[in-house]
Amino acid sequence: MTQATPARRGPDDRRRELLAAAVADADENGLRAVTAATVAQRAGRSKALVFHYFGSAHGLHGAVARIAIEELDAALRAPESVPPAERPTRIAHAYLDAVAEHEAIWRDLWGGALVDVDTDEMLTAVRESLVGRMSLSATSIGFTPTPRLAALARGWVALAENLTATWLTHDGGSAAGRLTRDDVESLLVASMSVLLPELPDPPRSTLAGITGAVGRAEDGSAG
Repeated sequence: MTQATPARRGPDDRRRELLAAAVADADENGLRAVTAATVAQRAGRSKALVFHYFGSAHGLHGAVARIAIEELDAALRAPESVPPAERPTRIAHAYLDAVAEHEAIWRDLWGGALVDVDTDEMLTAVRESLVGRMSLSATSIGFTPTPRLAALARGWVALAENLTATWLTHDGGSAAGRLTRDDVESLLVASMSVLLPELPDPPRSTLAGITGAVGRAEDGSAG
């Protein structure tokens, strides 16, 4: 019997194969360590093919970063079926899942490694998308978001990134003093109390209950 000839892989399939190898390499060794040579070796292809599809090491790093950023953005989109009172904890958990999935990549990105204009613009777009969805949530309950609330939301997003980066890079002194994932998740939710002064009731009371700031929210103050 004549053996069937395997179907020829198209350009999109070959690019996906190489990109998957690059992401796996970055997940194991960090974004800094990814080169055309390491990707070619992992994928069983030539360096020339890697350069053909990604142009340069710079293009390769950008493509890997894009995968991690897109997955993070998807994780931050809570399904509409999730009740508003459950969304903060659901999003915090999904966010940390997405970061942990590509921990070495995020450690390098938030550590300032290999961030170019395109990658920085993508990260900015994800941040603004999250702020926009927070504003949209306020609108959906009949509250018109204020510029002050948007500013606080951006501040919270920056705090969330810095807190997560501290966890990933193990900044915090001795091993005993380092943050655990559970620490980070609870701190992310609790830190949303920064939004309380700009919210009316009932969303203020709802968020206060979620963040554990009930006592501080009674007079509309987060201080």
